[in-house]
Amino acid sequence: MLQRFTMSNHLLYALKIGIGSGLSIYLAEMLQLEHASSAGIITLLTIASTKSETLRLGLNRLVTFIATAALCWLLNTIIEPEWIAYGVVMVLVTCFLSMGNLLATLSVNAVVVSHLLRAPAQKITLEVLFNEFLLLLIGLLIAVVINHFQNYESQKKYLENGIWQTDQALQRIFQKLSAYLKDPALNNQVWEDIIQLEKDILKYTGIAFQYQQNRLPQKDHYFVDYFEMRLQQSSVLHNLHYEMKKIRVFQSDSQIVATFLDSISEQLPDMLSPESQLVSLEELIQQIQEENLPSTREDFLSKARLYHILMDFEEFLKFKARFVAGLPVQKHENWRFLPISEIKKERPNN
Repeated sequence: MLQRFTMSNHLLYALKIGIGSGLSIYLAEMLQLEHASSAGIITLLTIASTKSETLRLGLNRLVTFIATAALCWLLNTIIEPEWIAYGVVMVLVTCFLSMGNLLATLSVNAVVVSHLLRAPAQKITLEVLFNEFLLLLIGLLIAVVINHFQNYESQKKYLENGIWQTDQALQRIFQKLSAYLKDPALNNQVWEDIIQLEKDILKYTGIAFQYQQNRLPQKDHYFVDYFEMRLQQSSVLHNLHYEMKKIRVFQSDSQIVATFLDSISEQLPDMLSPESQLVSLEELIQQIQEENLPSTREDFLSKARLYHILMDFEEFLKFKARFVAGLPVQKHENWRFLPISEIKKERPNN
């Protein structure tokens, strides 16, 4: 599915670049503008991965165009050789854009400067400036319009599959950890699984952010919130795995942890608040605190590690509790039994 999704994204992006650039050049030629091909280049450079990024880049190009044109007009009356004027303008423009974190607009500004300072004897007139402004406006408008077409359904299906894959990976990790605790002789390598899970979640988070930005002005934070929640939980797994390596020699305590691991694993895919698990965990922690102090150093260390593991469990579950708390309050009480694709249709606007 990843390969098919990647191919469709590449194809859609190529189509937008080709169609958008060609259409910009056509409109510029229809208006008999000089350097009509520049309109196509501006479209090519402005189409980004998301609609919001394209809009932001377009606005930045408009603002920096005004400053660049004013600077060219000023230096054109002072510095005569074209190549010297071009060099001086580019030094100043690059410096200001770098200071304003606007270097993404540098390429288009460089094209504008080359047009405005193309001949030593030419003066920059309003007609010349208007020609450059129309080229920029055509390129930006076509980029915004053409980038409005996004493959939402493909992104959505990919992310839904990513949720399923993430849940499955988490369950496999929990099952391995549980087996690791139940059998002291078992050499179960979980570390690589946790690292791979984090890499996959980061990949899904990037796609989820693109999907979120492309959905604007609609607000759909579900996928981003979900993968951020799972990423936070995966960081807790590192601590859990480290502590479990030390506690597995004490079978009485390790069995307690294994049982709780199995309980969490069963409910991992469910988008339900883990309130019952948190209550059970609190009761277990309270029970440990009320027990008599360990008589030996080894028992003391074992109880301390058990307590630390249970606290990590609490943190793991609270990440999910906060995520579920952000899900919409449905009008019907049976929303908890709906599939994920139905639960996430509505999000609060704040």
